[in-house]
Amino acid sequence: MDGRVNGKPLEPAVGHPPSEHGARSLAHVRKFLAASAAPLVEALERDCPDTAFAVEADGRLAKPLYNLKLAMQQASAAAGLYCPHLDPPDGLGLSLVDCMYLQEEVFRHGLRGQQWMLAWTEGPSPLVAYWSPEARDRHLPDFLAGRTNVCFALTEPEAGSDFPSLTTSARPDTDGWIISGEKHLITGAPQAELAQVFVRLEGAGRGELTAFLVPLETDGVERGPVQQTIMADGQTGSLLFTDVRVPHSALIGTEGGAQQLAFAWINWARTRRAGMCSGLASFALQQALNFAHERRAFGRSIAELGTVATMLSDSYMDWIAMRSLSLELLARLDRSGYRGGTVSAADRRDISVLKTWNDEALFRVVDRAMQVHGGRGLLSETGLEKILRVARNLRVPAGTTEIQRAMIAESLGQKSTGV
Repeated sequence: MDGRVNGKPLEPAVGHPPSEHGARSLAHVRKFLAASAAPLVEALERDCPDTAFAVEADGRLAKPLYNLKLAMQQASAAAGLYCPHLDPPDGLGLSLVDCMYLQEEVFRHGLRGQQWMLAWTEGPSPLVAYWSPEARDRHLPDFLAGRTNVCFALTEPEAGSDFPSLTTSARPDTDGWIISGEKHLITGAPQAELAQVFVRLEGAGRGELTAFLVPLETDGVERGPVQQTIMADGQTGSLLFTDVRVPHSALIGTEGGAQQLAFAWINWARTRRAGMCSGLASFALQQALNFAHERRAFGRSIAELGTVATMLSDSYMDWIAMRSLSLELLARLDRSGYRGGTVSAADRRDISVLKTWNDEALFRVVDRAMQVHGGRGLLSETGLEKILRVARNLRVPAGTTEIQRAMIAESLGQKSTGV
């Protein structure tokens, strides 16, 4: 997909262009996609032509795909592109707007594996700045190089959106801490090397969370069975901690101060929806446009049929709206000092609007693209049904759409936030 339809570029004008640093990084990403990512993906697809449901017998992501994931991470890290969102020296230090352009470029090629070139759920996040010096020395080099993955272990069987009520606990020990509890629906649990585990210290109140960096081969850690989600990608599972001993250096941030860290990670995940959803919507729309102009029925291309034309135009409006909205809100967040740790009620509202609109608009665009393809849209070979499953999944993690709407409404009731 080269981003053109009938010889014309499918890209609207924008009011928030990338910075000079962002534009250089975007050019670098495009070169990497063509010279490095595409050959890796094509090599896999020669051996595994259909990867939509590629899992091992135990449900984990198929070994060839997991190897591609690691290879893509490492190649991108070697090119200096893996962590554009982190401040130097860990990353490129790009703004939220700049990061959106990079994410969009990567995801407009669909979900073929090139998406792993950017640090995502199990990749380096803003939380690495709060790791202890000992943990950074020991674990960060491999993490930043894409050789290891670290899952975000917050959710529990009885604590999802209401995560301040989690029950996984930790008590002090002579040489550190002892952790006990269960986490589930954790992305990366089946294969990641480490986990950032959120707990409540014994005696701590609701919301007084503490986080620890735990190698998953530590005695007392048990990986539960794969929890196969709608994405059917074998990357979600449970973790059981039974009297797991970790040293003092495993502490992330401060005792009792990890609720803010949890929100920092979650908000980071929400802001990434912008480039991801815009890129995937662009891919789906381009697929639909190309097919509609090529496919003939009743003596003409189906693009000329009123019902199909309506679906195409509605999808274009959804896409241009999500792209423009995202850039505007991310620019506001960049100006607000959000990256510096200050999250106002207006910032929270903007992040919730961004996530909710993108999640729901992407689903609409991909659903229509599949409908335009008719029976062919149901085939995994188009890549559309996989994106549809991912789009439906997005409305739950990092805060459900219902939670987002509640936060938006709450912020509108606060006079100081403005509109």
